[in-house]
Amino acid sequence: MKDYLTERLQAARPLGGHRLHLTFIDGYEAEIDLSPILDWGPIYESIRDPEAFSRVTVRYGVPEWPNDFDFSPGTLRAWCEIGKILNLDETDKWMREHCEPTRRVA
Repeated sequence: MKDYLTERLQAARPLGGHRLHLTFIDGYEAEIDLSPILDWGPIYESIRDPEAFSRVTVRYGVPEWPNDFDFSPGTLRAWCEIGKILNLDETDKWMREHCEPTRRVA
């Protein structure tokens, strides 16, 4: 099992439209098209324009855009490994089934 909650990106390169080439800190690389999620609500409004979407940077291992919008690197990694974007409930379920249990600090 993997600890998706601690995933971090090394780089995110726009490929046109709403596609990204992602490089994770462990060397895993994948391409993902995020266009299917952009109608999920107003939270995605700021990156619907492909020009705005292309301004992605990576800060502290997290992909973010100039308007402070960001994505969870763990969610992106899961979607890349699955090969498709899941809705929020499906993503949560998949994460519960595939993530390492949270470690207790005592």
